[in-house]
Amino acid sequence: MAEWKLEDIVTVQGFDALHAEVEKDIERIGEFHAKLSPQMTAEDFRAYVAFDNAAGEKISRLGHLPHLMESTDQNSQEAKLLQSRFEELQLKAANASRPLSHWLIGKEVEGKERLDDENAARLFSAVPPMQYSLQRGRQMAKHELSMPEEKIIAEKDMNGMDVLTSLRDFIATEFSFKFKPKGAEEEKIIKTESEIRSFVHSPDANVREEAYRSMNAKYGENLMKFFMVYQAVVKDWVTEAKNRGFSSPISRRNHRNNVPDRAIETLLEVCSQNTGIFQRYFRFKAKELGMEKLRRCDIYAPLEKQEAEKTSYEDAVKMVLETLGNFSESFAEKARQILDAGHVDVYPKEAKRSGAFCSTVAPSIVPYVLLNFTGKPRDVATLAHELGHGIHSLYAAHLPISVQQAPLPLAETASTFSELLMFERMFKEAKDDNARKTMLVEKISDSFATTIRQNYFVKFELEAHKTIPAGVTPDRLCEMYFNTLKEQFGDAVDVDPSFKVEWASIPHIVHVPFYCYAYSFGDLLSTALFAMYKNDGKAFVPKMEKILAYGGSQEPEKILQEVGIDMCSRDFWQGGFDVVSKWQEQLEAYCRK
Repeated sequence: MAEWKLEDIVTVQGFDALHAEVEKDIERIGEFHAKLSPQMTAEDFRAYVAFDNAAGEKISRLGHLPHLMESTDQNSQEAKLLQSRFEELQLKAANASRPLSHWLIGKEVEGKERLDDENAARLFSAVPPMQYSLQRGRQMAKHELSMPEEKIIAEKDMNGMDVLTSLRDFIATEFSFKFKPKGAEEEKIIKTESEIRSFVHSPDANVREEAYRSMNAKYGENLMKFFMVYQAVVKDWVTEAKNRGFSSPISRRNHRNNVPDRAIETLLEVCSQNTGIFQRYFRFKAKELGMEKLRRCDIYAPLEKQEAEKTSYEDAVKMVLETLGNFSESFAEKARQILDAGHVDVYPKEAKRSGAFCSTVAPSIVPYVLLNFTGKPRDVATLAHELGHGIHSLYAAHLPISVQQAPLPLAETASTFSELLMFERMFKEAKDDNARKTMLVEKISDSFATTIRQNYFVKFELEAHKTIPAGVTPDRLCEMYFNTLKEQFGDAVDVDPSFKVEWASIPHIVHVPFYCYAYSFGDLLSTALFAMYKNDGKAFVPKMEKILAYGGSQEPEKILQEVGIDMCSRDFWQGGFDVVSKWQEQLEAYCRK
């Protein structure tokens, strides 16, 4: 199947009935509120938790249906109507359950005796999978505002910020791109960003240049719109971070991810200190391409002049399943679950969201994967990556919905690890050294895109969140972004000033501020885990499976400590870059033969 089967979530026709069920659940919240007491029995507490998770699954299903519908057709009016109805219901449920959630974290609730630490520990121990999450909530209580304030924030987000961020995506989805490389006889109109972005990997320098020119021109024409949205998002994020008592805007994200500030500070520092590895790579690549210096539009250029042979989706699936099965049959079985369920939307089409993602609806529902598969080698890697996300969710499907999802820094673990498995397999099976050289070029390019490039997105965000609240012009914001480009590329790459507007094309900085360090975290973590696997062999598999099975039910730092990883260690992060250095040395050795 080339399109996913959304009726496993809920049918459009069944939306109303499920919506009505949730409304009845909201009415029942009062029954549980009446039983709240530090002395309540473990049985009553377990009943409340079971009810809350069951209601959460229904709400998730109602939200994911329009979200996934719109992902494949961003012009769908039906999806937008269902999304609006879902958001109203979600807000109603949040407001109704807020007294219970405030009571659980130890806040004063009118008419109720405050839940003390001793009784909290007693009650939370009655639901072991959620024990850590519930205790974590009490630790985070200092950042929780009063119930009226939280209600206002929830309504503000739904009716204001969420609309703004959706508008940003809608503007980008409507783009069509004029495309006429030098020497082309006629101009083409490219209707999706996924398609125009595929040209940045072309062996033809004129095609690469035109792809970036076309994209930058389109975002430049709409710069003021993107600036207004981003300015509002940043001011909102900074204000809320301050009101909640966080030490900095990024600290708010770190707390949500449950990682210490010092771990992320170390990660960002080590990434910045390793730009030289990739600058060396870019100089090497320029020499191989017969250029004095790479331009920014050349950094993803293949060494081979001919386009790589395309792989059919069916062959890609077979290859990925075999590779995952060689690591763990359980990995492959879980990937098959997703494929056999018809939960993958495969090919690009007009109005479909660009890129790829995996969406976990609930423990009882097999995850969904969106692709824009065109048959290129990186599309095969993307298939492995997104199925890896789904595998992670299925390993944690024994957990309640509230703790199934891994925190952001660990969310890329199985996905990037699966990509590394694919790379190793394809590298071994390459027909000759030239093919291996090409693969190393792509792998180092991908490593740059996942670590250094994401690191500098975050560095841009740090500056933007500091500057925008004090007042900044779009031109100044563009200069700030351009400075990050000059720092990451140094004198190894010429960066055209047209790339100043590139920040406007990055959706993550709008939807999830400071999200991008999760890519660096996940890539370097997976590299370390992969090195352990190569050293330990099959004995490593249970360790990996244990990490994935935790989902979000334990602290990330403790999960990684179980396999000997210290996320606050500079040496740990540097170890990932040492692997990239070895790839570069290997690449240069092939060229000396």
